[in-house]
Amino acid sequence: MAQVTNTWDTYQSKRGREQLAPDIDMITPDETPGYSMLPTQQLEGTHPEWITDVLRTPNAANKRVQGDIYSFVARVPTTKVGNYTQISMEEFIVSETEEAVSKVGPRSDVEREKLKVGLALRTDIEANIFSNQASLAGNSTTAPQSAGMRAWISTNDFMGATGVSGGFNTGTGVVDAATNGTQRAFTKALLDTAIQGAYNAGGSVDTVMMSPYTKTVFSTFMSDANVVPLRKEVTGRGGATIIAAADAYQSDFGLVTMLPNRQMARVGASLSRNIYGIDRSKWAIGILRPFQDDPDIAKTADSIPGVMKVEYALISKNEAANFVIADVFGMTAAA
Repeated sequence: MAQVTNTWDTYQSKRGREQLAPDIDMITPDETPGYSMLPTQQLEGTHPEWITDVLRTPNAANKRVQGDIYSFVARVPTTKVGNYTQISMEEFIVSETEEAVSKVGPRSDVEREKLKVGLALRTDIEANIFSNQASLAGNSTTAPQSAGMRAWISTNDFMGATGVSGGFNTGTGVVDAATNGTQRAFTKALLDTAIQGAYNAGGSVDTVMMSPYTKTVFSTFMSDANVVPLRKEVTGRGGATIIAAADAYQSDFGLVTMLPNRQMARVGASLSRNIYGIDRSKWAIGILRPFQDDPDIAKTADSIPGVMKVEYALISKNEAANFVIADVFGMTAAA
């Protein structure tokens, strides 16, 4: 193959137009299953508090003689717990020239950045929900913190060796972070024990949230000797489908949906090492200030500034109804 001598081709010409796609193809790992499934409630202050109570242990020997004299029993007081709101925000600034010129994708970079920042802040809340962050009141120089689910759950936290529970501290009035233990593999035995623990405490766990890697480990439970083999009849002319995953678990205490959460992997081992059993009726996201952009930013340059912000707190109505299987390998078989 040879080109005719002196052919003027595109390699020599400088007149070719730039071939730029008309859209911006952005990868958007913005799913927030925890934030999306929990109810919200309106807050009126930065330190929401609420009351928890517990029913006494059943007494099968509760019997009296006829005409018995009353003997009044001291009542167990309720417990007041609380959290602190956390302010999350992100700033951006776009030059007025950039906003004015013709460009690929959305016409306005300001509106595009508002959308991106809003999605990013939502993933920040998702990360906080499943974090081991302690609560903190904050002051004029220290930002307040909303305690995460790992810090809250202390009744049914199944930890590796050397792990120490966190939980609400009645002495200090804050939620303490848990101390991580030695990591170990996620097993069916751990899952069964945790579900039973929450059930015994009165919870009705309906969702288990985990990292993508631990979700793949869960699917291997199908080959456990104590699991009934799953078979599906192939009908019609279509080919067979290999089923290599499981998305629900019929436990002895109810059907549980098993959900992977990609944000756990994006944050890393600090989130992925924990698996959460969630009774959705016992959690809420308290909102003091909803997602909003600040319309009153001072303009000090030939640019358009923007800020998106939100103020919220994780509300744990009763942590004992839930569980956490802590200190598992959440990213790989060894980490």
